[in-house]
Amino acid sequence: MRESLNIAAVLFDLDGTLLDTAPDLIQALNATLSEIGLPACPADEVKPYISGGARAMLGFGHARASGKVPADYPAPNPLPEGEDDAWLQRMLELYQTNVAVHTCFFDGIETVLETLERHGLPWGIVTNKHSRFTDPLAEALNLTRRSGCIISGDTTAHAKPHPLPLLEASRRLGQSPERCVYLGDAARDVEAGKRAGMATLGALYGYVSAADDPRSWGADGLLTAPGDLLTWLFGGECI
Repeated sequence: MRESLNIAAVLFDLDGTLLDTAPDLIQALNATLSEIGLPACPADEVKPYISGGARAMLGFGHARASGKVPADYPAPNPLPEGEDDAWLQRMLELYQTNVAVHTCFFDGIETVLETLERHGLPWGIVTNKHSRFTDPLAEALNLTRRSGCIISGDTTAHAKPHPLPLLEASRRLGQSPERCVYLGDAARDVEAGKRAGMATLGALYGYVSAADDPRSWGADGLLTAPGDLLTWLFGGECI
């Protein structure tokens, strides 16, 4: 597949694709809900909201506590703008001070990165997470020095699903968008990659809900485990 598409660089979403950030995010959410006087959310229920950001996670916490989880659950259910912004900021504050306590690589990702580096394929990160969280997290996981670029949600004028972050990433890697592949665990990731003219892959091992239909995203491939990326890129040559 790499040969037919002439792939020369790989870009990753961060949360739910490169890193399992759920434990620290959910801990910050539940600590905030506790301060509000609301019950904690089970990890499996809130994970599908992580790609929507802290506002979506906190919105779900409110909806769950009131028994008003929307009929289209687990579609994003963010807090309305301006509603409980103080608590949203509290959650972000708690997360920022504990951004890399339990976060780790998904199983197999480190082998993937090592293989890409051994084959001389540059790789980078494109996330909607703002730099105040991305930068310390990347430093803690030794990603800053290894990655060819890190594009956060506030690096460019627009965030995903706008293509601009991905176009900036390809520029920094010195590759045309057509020679890049972007891997993410949400529909917005695939949409952004396609709008940028890149090949796209869906990470089914990430924070994808049971009610979602990744086949409808229009990605060039769906990966059930991180190592599947190597098969997609190299065929049988994965080590």
